Amino acid sequence: MDCHLDPEELEFWESQKRCGEEIDLKLARDLPDDTPDFILKMMGDFEEDAAEFCFSGAEGLVLDAGCGNGNLLLRALKNKKIPAKPEKRALQVIGMDFSANMLCRAALRAKGNDRTGFLQGSVTDLPFQDQSFDRVISSGVLTCLPNTGAAARALQEFYRVLKPEGVLVVDFFSRTSHYTLIRKHLFRETIKPPEYVSPSEFNRALEDAGFSVLACRGFDFKPCQGYLFLNPWRRVIDPGYFQEKLSRYLERKVLPRQPGLNLLGYRIYVKCIKK
Repeated sequence: MDCHLDPEELEFWESQKRCGEEIDLKLARDLPDDTPDFILKMMGDFEEDAAEFCFSGAEGLVLDAGCGNGNLLLRALKNKKIPAKPEKRALQVIGMDFSANMLCRAALRAKGNDRTGFLQGSVTDLPFQDQSFDRVISSGVLTCLPNTGAAARALQEFYRVLKPEGVLVVDFFSRTSHYTLIRKHLFRETIKPPEYVSPSEFNRALEDAGFSVLACRGFDFKPCQGYLFLNPWRRVIDPGYFQEKLSRYLERKVLPRQPGLNLLGYRIYVKCIKK
């Protein structure tokens, strides 16, 4: 096993045995089987928006590094809203993950789709030749690596396998968001990299790896997680439900007109180009 990987993280994903098409979102988001439908709907909306940001304008050969059970790449391939240039080259997506279990699930879900392929591997030691890909997407991966050295190594590997002026899309949890600060100071939770970094720290890490930032997309602007009432009355009396709806309104209606506010989000996706 690659020394940069977390054995406990791998063991967790390899042990996931739930099956059935209806379980895929719950499995990708590590949600219990009894998660209410309205929460699944909000999670699904997030993944649709994230897939659109990650894959918009993509062409040629794309690597989804850490694809899990394939949720993001399959949503992107089905999403007719993702704009593309008329002259773009045919899109092919390679899904890669360190968990054989999750990779098999992704391949099974994509069966019959001739635009996908799957390969097991580690983001800190990619099994591909230099300058192989037009775009690399890695969602929810850097935040799960055991230390900052592993995250830096992954960025170096992304740079290596990208073609000149290739595009990288990665995400992080902001250490300076209001939600993170509440968790740190009120609940005394440990807030440390690589799971949590500030936007300036993440931007610096990308620049050190040879990338130049093009755009960012912030998600999750609510001050706390969770719901008090998982029943029809939630729409009226649950502040958790209200703040979730408010956050979605900001993400979809306000941020397109005020892009500078993206950096105030809890989870931030960054699109950059190989210099």
